[in-house]
Amino acid sequence: MIVAVPAFVVGTLLGAGPAAVVGAFVALFGLITSLGGPLWPDLRRLAVLAPVLFGAAVGPRLLADLSRPAAFALIVVIVTAGALLPLRGSRYSTTALGLGMVTLFAYGIPLLSPASSRQFVLAAAAGVVVALVLRLAFGIADPSKPTRAAVADLLDGDGDVSGSVSLWHADGRRRWLGTVLQEAGRFRLARRSAEALARRSDAEDPALDDLRARAHEVADRVRAKRSDPPRATTPDVGNRPLDAAHAALDAIDRAAGERDDAPVSVPAEARRDLRSVPLSGWLRTAQVRHALRTGLGVLAALLLSMRLRPGDPLLPTLLMTTFGVLQASWRDTLGKAWPRVVGLAAGSAVVIVVILLVPSAAYAPIAGVALVIGLSTITTRPALGSAAMVCMSVAMNSSLRHLDPVGTLVEYVLLTAGALVIAVVVGFAVVPGVRPPVLRARVEEAVSATVAAVRSLGGPRGDVVAAQRRALRATADLTPDHDRLTTDQQADLDRFREGLVDLRVLATASLLDPDHEHPAVGRSLAVLEGTAEPGPDDGVLVALAGEVRTVRDRLV
Repeated sequence: MIVAVPAFVVGTLLGAGPAAVVGAFVALFGLITSLGGPLWPDLRRLAVLAPVLFGAAVGPRLLADLSRPAAFALIVVIVTAGALLPLRGSRYSTTALGLGMVTLFAYGIPLLSPASSRQFVLAAAAGVVVALVLRLAFGIADPSKPTRAAVADLLDGDGDVSGSVSLWHADGRRRWLGTVLQEAGRFRLARRSAEALARRSDAEDPALDDLRARAHEVADRVRAKRSDPPRATTPDVGNRPLDAAHAALDAIDRAAGERDDAPVSVPAEARRDLRSVPLSGWLRTAQVRHALRTGLGVLAALLLSMRLRPGDPLLPTLLMTTFGVLQASWRDTLGKAWPRVVGLAAGSAVVIVVILLVPSAAYAPIAGVALVIGLSTITTRPALGSAAMVCMSVAMNSSLRHLDPVGTLVEYVLLTAGALVIAVVVGFAVVPGVRPPVLRARVEEAVSATVAAVRSLGGPRGDVVAAQRRALRATADLTPDHDRLTTDQQADLDRFREGLVDLRVLATASLLDPDHEHPAVGRSLAVLEGTAEPGPDDGVLVALAGEVRTVRDRLV
């Protein structure tokens, strides 16, 4: 409401008339495209996307007056192209979501009275401008907070190394955060070594608990907006991995206290290499298959919409449900579909009770309450949010458009069911021309690519970049696609994928650490390939390689 109401008011003042509601949702979904990162990179991305958002909001709607098939084609192109944006990095996931929602909602939302082309243009322009202003307002107090949070998560959470590096690079490459990133890699390596030693001894180590507690404190200092003077260093505890971990935390603590904001110089060629890695081998990635499926699913929903009467108020339900449920994997698609089914059943039951017991004069306030509940819970508790949206849609259309509530409920159920069928069927179908290899082949390719990526380190930069591209693509392709996996197999696949990433990162950190013995890296790769066996005296890298190989053997 904080976003939609100002955009609606601005659109109305500009003369958008009934089309002002389109501007409200353009602002809402346009803001989504620019969330998730530091302020200034997000604003730059939103400024670049502003013409695209404007065209996506206005183009299909106006084109439909001339040629409905042409409008359908434009929608499919926009949605499919938007779904490809995450290939540029995880920061673009929200961009893809917002662009698709703007396109579908602006096309499908019915108006209470006719609006001219000029009014649609004014409404969309107002929505884009309001989104820019609100993104600035939401982030101006602490522009770099998301970057610090992502980097700090590497210390006391799971953390996403590549995502953190990407945010740091986009947010000005501050030297102190670069130091934190570098030392966080050393800290994680040392902590993993200490944890492995503790597991072997089958004894609880209080010093390890102290390390975790200190890591949490240091992470909070990294997250904080303002810096404090560096704290005193921690004395040695007589355990090499723990001493190394505390030394890394000392360096992070000093960097967080001093906060040197000078930018780190990165050669232009290296920056191009960094940006090009996520785009490599794009044709066979799960994201491309997801984009093609999304386009096909939306096209199927649009074709189904041709059976609806012109201006049907439930058209957005069909389009948005199809778009929202489609995910990159069969498992994730079902995970999105199931809460919709539960919410549809629960919401329908509530609507039936309301129809039987509540006078129609109360439908408008019920719709308002349901809308607030739905918008506030649709992401955190999707079943409840979906149920609330059923109540809102039926009550609002019955109140404002004087539609029969029973008929509206029946149509809502049928359209939602149709959208779920489209999403699940298209999400499971194999897209022609990009059928992925079988899981066994993808597992073996991931192992081979990981080994090649580690062995390439220290060689010519072109070879290193090519090997890292291959490893990144092979790891991404471990996402289940058309594979029928049990719960245990899915868990094994997740552990295998995470283990390969950890092994690659830790091996890289070891090779870059002059105090670390490099032969352990070569031995860990031999264990991973199956040409050697781990021994009781081997270090954490070899033990990790043995764990990954064991999981691989279960998968293949």
